[in-house]
Amino acid sequence: MNLTMKNEEITSILKTTEFSIIVFSLMILFASIDNDGKNMISIFAQSEEEEEKDSSFNKSESKDNNNNNNNDLTTITVQIDKNNLLYSENNNNILKIIGYLNGEGETKYVDLKEIDKEINQNQKFFKVDLKFNKSNDISSTMVDDEYYVCAYGMEDSNIADDDAINTIPLYDCDEGNIGTSTTKDSVTLFSTMKKYGESKTFYTTNQNTATAISNPNEVKITINVPVYDAKDIDDMNVVAMVRGEYQIETVDVQNELKNGKNKNNRISVPFTFDRQTDIGPIQPGDLFFGCATSDEFPNQNSDCEKKMIKDLNKVSKICARKDNSC
Repeated sequence: MNLTMKNEEITSILKTTEFSIIVFSLMILFASIDNDGKNMISIFAQSEEEEEKDSSFNKSESKDNNNNNNNDLTTITVQIDKNNLLYSENNNNILKIIGYLNGEGETKYVDLKEIDKEINQNQKFFKVDLKFNKSNDISSTMVDDEYYVCAYGMEDSNIADDDAINTIPLYDCDEGNIGTSTTKDSVTLFSTMKKYGESKTFYTTNQNTATAISNPNEVKITINVPVYDAKDIDDMNVVAMVRGEYQIETVDVQNELKNGKNKNNRISVPFTFDRQTDIGPIQPGDLFFGCATSDEFPNQNSDCEKKMIKDLNKVSKICARKDNSC
């Protein structure tokens, strides 16, 4: 009986001692932080508040980043009149779409057979989106910037015949200006066939003469860019496009000016294209584009001009920024 009491007393003493040690340790901890313990409470409360703030900030930052990601691109929606395309005499099966904006190019191929199956027969248009970076090392998209979009009808390679591709393909092009939103814009192609009709007429009238003179393997295009009002700019992108093929050159303007490679405050940028393309050989009557882009240009960061190729044996020239004949 006495032994049992002693064991119980020992157990009680140990528990009391253990509790005392814990309490004493906590007291030392409190004292080391602040003698009156007030800061200890303040720290815990602040941690909870800061955790809530951090969580709220992270959500906000994530939301902003998502918005920025969505706004990092400019989308050009190409509305295509299917009535002048799917049911044309050319029997096109593929549509090649090319666009240029803000110093960058974009190309898409569309299977017209699938489009014809998917869209409602009473539906006049179908849409294709081209996406471009809103900002890059050369420029940032701004209101009134110019761009071009062209679309060319193609036949499947396994059924295309030489007579079909050695002519002017069914095509349409349009120049656009970025409107009030730098995030999106739209153009409509194939509603009228005026450009195609003009190209086809010129080709038909001049093809025999052109073939008799020469049949070159390359086509040369020069884009002239006036810089008399922008002599302090550093870099610019210049693009040339013909029959669905484009090339972009980044030009060090100051280097060109120092080396005397300009005439009348105009920088000339030469391009050489293989005449053979996936839409057939480049022909007299083909429309070509030239654009110049720099965020240091006054008024517009991008300007585009178009012109018709009339002689394969001569350099085709166009002037971007001011007019098409400088």
